[in-house]
Amino acid sequence: MTLITTVHSYAGGVAKSATARDLSAALAIQGHRVLLVDADHQADLSVSLGVDVDEAFANADDSFAQTIGPAVLGTGSLPDVHRVFGLDLIPSSITLYNLEKELKSDVSMVVGLRYALNEIRAAGSYDFIFIDTNPTLGDMATLALLAADRVLLPIPPNRKGLRAGSFIRSRVEKGHYHRLNPELQVLPPVITQAPNTILARQYQSEIESLFGQTLGIVRHRPGLYPSAMERATPVPVFDRGDGRAEIMAVADAFLQAVGAARVS
Repeated sequence: MTLITTVHSYAGGVAKSATARDLSAALAIQGHRVLLVDADHQADLSVSLGVDVDEAFANADDSFAQTIGPAVLGTGSLPDVHRVFGLDLIPSSITLYNLEKELKSDVSMVVGLRYALNEIRAAGSYDFIFIDTNPTLGDMATLALLAADRVLLPIPPNRKGLRAGSFIRSRVEKGHYHRLNPELQVLPPVITQAPNTILARQYQSEIESLFGQTLGIVRHRPGLYPSAMERATPVPVFDRGDGRAEIMAVADAFLQAVGAARVS
């Protein structure tokens, strides 16, 4: 059965898109069938994989047609995927910003992505689907969380990251998101952007205490992640050293957490 996971934080700059990208790439390297859905109108995830539909299409309607937008609105189906680094990608576009306005005018549309992805799930084409949403607590986040079975929280070891992760966990387990999607579960988080400092280690201990366990730690490496972004290459593909090893370890921990077997 296809597992759908939304990678989410309302805090910006916590390596949310990088986590979605690199974990998806790592699972693809291991031989899993992965679909990555970019539901963030900033499209950083798509661009970091070399897919920029706003640059490729001069017409805004054509760009929008490449996204989840028409399927959510019920005016079309999900677009053809882009094959990148062994996984499939549904990209985003700045035009997806207009989707949130539509969601506000017709709240029933927040289930549109769930219905569209359930059709893909029924086809059995993928082992895992990951959704990257924008850093918000608004309707786009609700859209992505209603479509998911699991939510993965990237949490940097600082006050902002811990506060965001704690709040979203509460909303999923007993608050707003629980009422809307009671089957949604919170995965152990990924600790991201972790520097080797006393303060970071203190926050790391707090995160581990709050969540019981984590999927691993992605260390702060100033050169690696910006370079991967600029070269539009996921870290597990771009790097052959400690960066790759960390992400592959996170992928193994993810598989263990969801009860799935590694295929290679």
